[in-house]
Amino acid sequence: MSDRYILVVADGSSEMRVALEYACARSKKTDRKIIIASFIEPFDVLTTKGVKEIMQNEAREEAELKLQKASAIVKQETGQTPVLHLREGKIIDELISLIEEEKNINVIVLAANVDDKGPGPIISDLTSKNYFRLRIPVMIVPGNFTKDHISLIT
Repeated sequence: MSDRYILVVADGSSEMRVALEYACARSKKTDRKIIIASFIEPFDVLTTKGVKEIMQNEAREEAELKLQKASAIVKQETGQTPVLHLREGKIIDELISLIEEEKNINVIVLAANVDDKGPGPIISDLTSKNYFRLRIPVMIVPGNFTKDHISLIT
């Protein structure tokens, strides 16, 4: 049997760590591996080619740093090295493409923002406009969960 994966998005949000910790707890209980994805949105600015390249390089470095931090959490929590994906393009389109390409991903874990501004752009988009494009369940964890909360429900 091939490996089964839990997908987590490394977006640098404060909720990301909760999603990672939940995914790690599920990984240990279900013997699944973890894929961490980070995305670089296209730049829609009118500027010189050189300035645009600098902006893209900075965005890539920032995305790689998010992946490294998330990977360190997974290694610390599970002892496993996660699979890392860095994609360029519109986040939702690239996220759905990744899920379609990686047939062994069978759940995505996202943590919701808990303030009054809404759950976050990825969750809002996936649960309203693009839910029909998904072939896997979306697990949404409250972004204010503690490790104790997580251990009670996993």
